[in-house]
Amino acid sequence: MRYFLDMNLPIYFCMQIGNPLEEKTKLFIKNKGNNSYLLCDYIVKKNLPKWLSRQQIILFEFNQKIKNKDYLLFSTEQSKILLSKDKILIERLILNYDKSKDKTKFIEAVNEIFNLLPARINYFIKVYIDEIVIPELEIDFKLKSCLFTWLNPNDSDANTIASAIQENNKKELKIMTADKKDWKKELLEEIHEDLFLKKEYPKLPKIEYLQDL
Repeated sequence: MRYFLDMNLPIYFCMQIGNPLEEKTKLFIKNKGNNSYLLCDYIVKKNLPKWLSRQQIILFEFNQKIKNKDYLLFSTEQSKILLSKDKILIERLILNYDKSKDKTKFIEAVNEIFNLLPARINYFIKVYIDEIVIPELEIDFKLKSCLFTWLNPNDSDANTIASAIQENNKKELKIMTADKKDWKKELLEEIHEDLFLKKEYPKLPKIEYLQDL
């Protein structure tokens, strides 16, 4: 089977911060068998680089707060691009640091994890990804716009899911994601409410979830 991977799979595979889905992702990826794993061009060239940039800012904020308790978190210009979940992660890292017995070892571990992320992402793509599909400039604007209507304001998911639908139109695939909130069968079925899109994309991909493995 061809599996179109959502961005959360390379992230969970490469991160080591205790999320229970990290281990599930590693088991799924490493037990590949005869399956093929796909990423879309939008994730590889746009989303993952943006995510990696945010991880470096997360590390910077963590280190600054550890060095100087008076440092005001998220006060820098670069921190403005952080998402709410990024800020929660920083606060959790600081809390865990405060609770840690060996603080030097904790700081070293956090810095190693975040500094190795670019290399780990590159390794993941090189070793486990069989195809990078649908160039960003070839994403169907009408299809993406239809999805964006229901995902507003998530342009990222709209581009990614549109890529999956377009690639499925060429050759059957299944979507693998951990996003049970937005990536639903009902969302894909909205495509067929548009008669033009229903004709253009008569078959829609099935969605599977990491949590259910």
